[in-house]
Amino acid sequence: MSTSHSLWRSGNVRWLGWWTAAHLGALMLIVGLAQDKELTRSLCAWGSDTSRSGAVDFITSWGNPLPVTLLAVVSACVALLRREVMAATTLLAVPYAAALSCSLLKELVERQRPGLACSAAAEGFSFPSGHAVSTTTGFILVALFLSRFLRAPAAHLVLVLAVVCSELVALSRVLLGVHYSVDVLAGQLLGGLWLLLGIVLLGQRRKLRTPEKLRADKSRSAA
Repeated sequence: MSTSHSLWRSGNVRWLGWWTAAHLGALMLIVGLAQDKELTRSLCAWGSDTSRSGAVDFITSWGNPLPVTLLAVVSACVALLRREVMAATTLLAVPYAAALSCSLLKELVERQRPGLACSAAAEGFSFPSGHAVSTTTGFILVALFLSRFLRAPAAHLVLVLAVVCSELVALSRVLLGVHYSVDVLAGQLLGGLWLLLGIVLLGQRRKLRTPEKLRADKSRSAA
């Protein structure tokens, strides 16, 4: 049985608005002060310390394609078991579309990766961060879907954990020196746009109709 509460209603748009404002503000501040490269260099040097590098590598692995894809597939299967076809489609299609838009934007901008002395090896272009896009969209979208079946305190906890994990993955990309700070913030904002679409689509709670349901609907319409 699903539980309805403010987190799933207007609260979703409200907190996403504050989240977007905070990230957009940070992006504008870094660009306005021309601190992108310097901030990236400082964070990369801090993250490259041997006492931290193992933890940073572990955290960034959460945003790799395999875990993100598995999370989307498993959550979509749960939705299908509940006969929620719109939710299942959203949980698969929105993260995929977000990743595709990120790849297209990378090819359009063609920004090179930082290439610092502390930078880890990475292929492809730098802007925006694919890890930031995929975890912002995928992690939080799944958390919002799960929040349907939880009471408000537990639902808030799941959402907070998803947001924290996505933020840690995004930060890890700068700590590894494979993205500039602006790349990560832009990726999070792009992911936030797709997340908003996911929130709208998840609100369309349409279930697959069983043969019994179809016959019942026909009987009512005939009457």
